[in-house]
Amino acid sequence: MSYDRLLDQVCPHLVSEEALFLLNDRQTVRPLRPISAINSVRVRVNGLIESPSSGVLLPAQATGTKAGPFNIKRGVNDQLVVQIDQRQSQTIVAPAGVQLSASQLADALNLQVRNAVFTATSKKQIRLTSLSKGLGASIIIRANSLGPTLGFVANRGWHGQTNVPGWSIVNDPNTLLDRPTRLIVYDSPLKGFQDYVEIDYTTLREECRRCGGQGIEQDWRYGVSGQVITAQNETLLLQELLKAIYTIQGSNPFHPWYGTQIIDSIGKKLSAAGIVQNMIVSEIYEAFRRWQNIKRQQEEDVGQTVTDEEYPYRLTSVNLQQSTQDPTIIFVSATVQNRSSKPIQIERALRVPGVSLIPNQLG
Repeated sequence: MSYDRLLDQVCPHLVSEEALFLLNDRQTVRPLRPISAINSVRVRVNGLIESPSSGVLLPAQATGTKAGPFNIKRGVNDQLVVQIDQRQSQTIVAPAGVQLSASQLADALNLQVRNAVFTATSKKQIRLTSLSKGLGASIIIRANSLGPTLGFVANRGWHGQTNVPGWSIVNDPNTLLDRPTRLIVYDSPLKGFQDYVEIDYTTLREECRRCGGQGIEQDWRYGVSGQVITAQNETLLLQELLKAIYTIQGSNPFHPWYGTQIIDSIGKKLSAAGIVQNMIVSEIYEAFRRWQNIKRQQEEDVGQTVTDEEYPYRLTSVNLQQSTQDPTIIFVSATVQNRSSKPIQIERALRVPGVSLIPNQLG
């Protein structure tokens, strides 16, 4: 069974990793293309920090200065009084033990603490982190007996931070109504004067640089595991015929016979005698015949397997319809039948500067 890399893909109009500096206010980002879907916007600061619209908030963290293992005696150094987020103070009692590791002690303290969590750092220190984030998060170590053992200073506070402020999408009133420029505006200026952002977003079809406004991009795609997506059977037949019909004949120096002269007809005056129309129909039939001969040689002379679904058995009809809006544009519709007797509809439009896809081309 033959296959080819699948080329015709519906373009997502996705702009990826567009690097932009902020304007002078260090709050505003102006994308190069209009943003069509607000939910598609993703922002990274300096290419590293994911920046959701709610901002990047950090919790309050208090880290002891002493490393484990720890020796805890009941009634001597086993109590820790903490206050989380200005709430009521909590008295936490550590289990008595000798040579308790930092992870063991953290697990025991977590059974009693509320609105925070104890963890052991890579340096075997004890760290207390609030569950809340942002400027409202706080940790205060009150008078205690366990603090000196862990390296916590009494009556000291730690607060959360706003690492990156939140942002919103604002329409620029000085742009066109049908394709307004949407600005990304942060709630407050970023701290660094050299900060930049990378943004992902979907744009309008007319402004898309991937497909040039055609709605279809001719590019390879890869699956979730990295495999190349291929065209087989009817999809392969459709793709091979489209390439054979709309490739400019002579553009391939190794196979000068491949292609047609249809593109040369673009912009020519369509006469009532139908000279250009007849030339287009004739070129399509000739391209079909040549490709049918290639598939026959592939099967009979080379010995490769050609499935009934991919074999071009018959070109049953070719119809041309002139555009009512532009007399130099012709809509081409052809019906191809493969060897399994399944009809396949091909629809394309010829217009400057090249071939444009008509929706529902698979019929």
